Amino acid sequence: MKRVFVKDITDEGREINDYFIVRSKGIYSSKNNTKYMSLELKDRTGTIDAKVWDNVEELSNLFDRNDIIKVRAKTRFYQNRPQLNIMEIQKVEEDIAVSEIKEFFSEGERGIEELKNAYSVLLKEIEDPYIASLFELLNMEHDIIERFFFFPASISVHHMYIGGLLEHSLSVAYMGKKVVELMGGDRDIIIGGSLLHDIGKTEEMEFRGGFRYSDRGRLLGHITLGVMMLERLIRRIDRFPSYLQDVLSHIIISHHGLEEWGSPRRPMSLEALTIHYIDNLDAKIMGVKEHMRENMENDRWSGYHRLYESRFYKIPER
Repeated sequence: MKRVFVKDITDEGREINDYFIVRSKGIYSSKNNTKYMSLELKDRTGTIDAKVWDNVEELSNLFDRNDIIKVRAKTRFYQNRPQLNIMEIQKVEEDIAVSEIKEFFSEGERGIEELKNAYSVLLKEIEDPYIASLFELLNMEHDIIERFFFFPASISVHHMYIGGLLEHSLSVAYMGKKVVELMGGDRDIIIGGSLLHDIGKTEEMEFRGGFRYSDRGRLLGHITLGVMMLERLIRRIDRFPSYLQDVLSHIIISHHGLEEWGSPRRPMSLEALTIHYIDNLDAKIMGVKEHMRENMENDRWSGYHRLYESRFYKIPER
């Protein structure tokens, strides 16, 4: 699908006819009061600025942020950085194969195969027969498990890369195990709850020309969807303890911690409390790391992070 990647755009006056994801989009006025559109485009190798000077309103109506578009453009350099001057834009409407999606989104530091192996090893640590049976059934739901392995953890906040949802869930489980060692709690419930707390995101999000929220996801949200998915699986397990279903459901329901953050119940068990705080910690730390990776103003300070309402300082290497 793609032939030219951002990292390869290094010369001026080159004709580009290729596909990119729209990371940001805005319409502005120049000094002579002429409208222009400014875009940030990306693929798995990086980001590039782009400008549209003609037919701005018409082309702007064709696509939104997070869409995959095909552009016809010419390269130029502005302030010693490559930039695209776009003449034509087409939004990609058709479904895209998994192999092609990987051309637009980077993976995390740990590749998907390594994360899958870590997931399998972690499941072998579960001793409770009912929780183990729950994951045996989940692993047979190939559509769900493929999305769980492949999807980002979020579209715009943290772990925004292929495999991000799995990596985040594993991180919460690993840290949860450490908390059990230091402070107590049920180890199997914390492992199971950590891996399930965001499982509803496999239905909340979809990939159609880019990762976006599905209609079902917007209407119900990943917390509600996660509880519904858990109930569907448990119905297929003979004599699954009702208290255990309630405890796992409560972890999903309460993992955001507060009603204004999307949780209808506050955490009311040691395990739910542990997962809530670790989930919040992992999401914030990784969100800031991703922000700093791509938004440094200089070698010490990042640009302003609108969600966290702060700039972040990079400690010098020692």
